[in-house]
Amino acid sequence: MTVLGKASTLGVVIAFTSKDTMTDTALVPVTFAVGGQSFEGQADRQQIVHQALEHILPREYLVAQRLTVRRSDGTLIYPDMFVGEIFDHYGDVRLVVEASPLNEAAGEWTNYGFDHLALATNARSAARDFFHLGLKMQIVRDDAHLTVVTTGNTAIFLFDADPNAPLSDGIPSRIHHLGFVVDHLEAAYGHINREYPQFVSDFTLLEREERLSLYGHVTFGDVRFMIQLSEVKRQYRGFKAGTPFADVMYDYASKDYGVRLG
Repeated sequence: MTVLGKASTLGVVIAFTSKDTMTDTALVPVTFAVGGQSFEGQADRQQIVHQALEHILPREYLVAQRLTVRRSDGTLIYPDMFVGEIFDHYGDVRLVVEASPLNEAAGEWTNYGFDHLALATNARSAARDFFHLGLKMQIVRDDAHLTVVTTGNTAIFLFDADPNAPLSDGIPSRIHHLGFVVDHLEAAYGHINREYPQFVSDFTLLEREERLSLYGHVTFGDVRFMIQLSEVKRQYRGFKAGTPFADVMYDYASKDYGVRLG
């Protein structure tokens, strides 16, 4: 991973090398304009915006902040988009970051359970084929960053066990993270920050296409888990084909689990 960061107080974003002169292996120049400043750096084409944010922006913009990334014309740019693809499509990676502090006293919230399990593996294609061919899960993403297979109501995210990948320790055969869905992400942030301070997180809230997400870690004994909390945007909630899951899935919350005698 190669990212070189440099801050500037220029009022405009500096123009970089034109798209026509870039090669597939070249580093891509990146500029983030935030808080009246411009922060410049370079990123590998296969890096995602999330990685560039972490390595170019100062820490004060990454802790307990809600981040929205846009083009200057207002077009939303998502943190799991590839830097190289953005450059190829738009001709540059000059982005505006909107950063606003999270509200710790945002109110009540509900945890609706986890909607995806993420695994780290050193044989991602084999795992993809098993879940897709063997278990009839639909492939909805399969690229250099991530493979996603789904039944509709739940999904498995497959990552390479790569220490240079975002949010990865490089160890295969591990749960990468558990992804929970809540109805009010800032309220969940405030609650967990107050009630369970052992949850270690920068509390950086990232805006994706369909959801807002933040990540953190919690340790139980010798095992450290990554937890993702997400609030699905209203226009993306629900299922196009209805919700047959309610008719066939078991409601674990309906009663105590198992039978005890005596």
